[in-house]
Amino acid sequence: MKSNTLIHGAVLGLSVVAAVSVWTRDKEPKALAQGDVVVWAGHAGDLEKVSYESKTRKVVIDAKKDAVGRYFVGTVERDTPPPHGAAADAGAPLPRTTLGFVSVGAGDKLAEGLAPLKALRALGKIPDDRAAEFGLAEPEATVTVTVGGAEHKLVVGGTTPGGGDRYVRLPSGEVYVLKGEPIRNLDQPDSMLIERELHEWKDTDVVSARVEAGGKGRDLVRGGTEAKRFWADPASRDTNDETLGNWMSKLDRLRPTEYVLAAPEGQAAVLKVDYTGTGKKALGFVELVKVAGATPEAKAVYYLRTERTRLFGKVVGTPAEQLEQDLGTIVK
Repeated sequence: MKSNTLIHGAVLGLSVVAAVSVWTRDKEPKALAQGDVVVWAGHAGDLEKVSYESKTRKVVIDAKKDAVGRYFVGTVERDTPPPHGAAADAGAPLPRTTLGFVSVGAGDKLAEGLAPLKALRALGKIPDDRAAEFGLAEPEATVTVTVGGAEHKLVVGGTTPGGGDRYVRLPSGEVYVLKGEPIRNLDQPDSMLIERELHEWKDTDVVSARVEAGGKGRDLVRGGTEAKRFWADPASRDTNDETLGNWMSKLDRLRPTEYVLAAPEGQAAVLKVDYTGTGKKALGFVELVKVAGATPEAKAVYYLRTERTRLFGKVVGTPAEQLEQDLGTIVK
């Protein structure tokens, strides 16, 4: 009796293993290669342009370089849904909105993930009658990457079973499994790639600053220990000036929510702060401008630019407005 039970158990176990094996084989062909499979060669520093296009959006990212370093400027054209409660015109394409963005840190990471492009698995060519299983019968998007003058293209299929990695296919028909992060970032660049950090240097690197507004200026210095720095007036550099500190902290907390590709029309200067490090080394700046509302009742729109962001980015109005209102206590 015990022997029969063991035999039945063994047969059941083999059946389960065989079923799982068949399911896996049917779901994804045996990988021809696994690990860091090079899809195309290249160097991140040579990446020039990335384009991503789906049914609902088009993204174009251009690599640029200046005296500060490398950065990326992009545009997103995306469908604009009708206002809440309004019905879309059946059959008519949705209007599109174009947004600009700047990317530095996340842009560098994206470039490193695309040049060279490495896959998790190489699956070879998949028969046309199986393309739908991998989301490749009707691809979700196309990606074009230019590296060192060479253009590379791929189409984006579905996600892998139980994970966020993506099936992609080259024009040659070769199919690969890529990490999902680069595709996700390209699909939502205005949230995933947008630069929100104002500076690359650390707060502890700053030795002094100069605030200029309304034709007036004031110099500030850093006092205290490295673990507890504060802002002070040069005439009393060992005395913590809480008014200066609170104002500078509010300025440091401003973050761009979206960028404009051209300087805002009708802008008026609000303030500029230049930061200096050890040895009077220029570290960077913050420039805040505003554009008056179209009507007396409409609030002004504030924009900020730094050495890292390069372009002006819109910031939340209330904190920026408070900074402007408090300028009278900072620059006298």
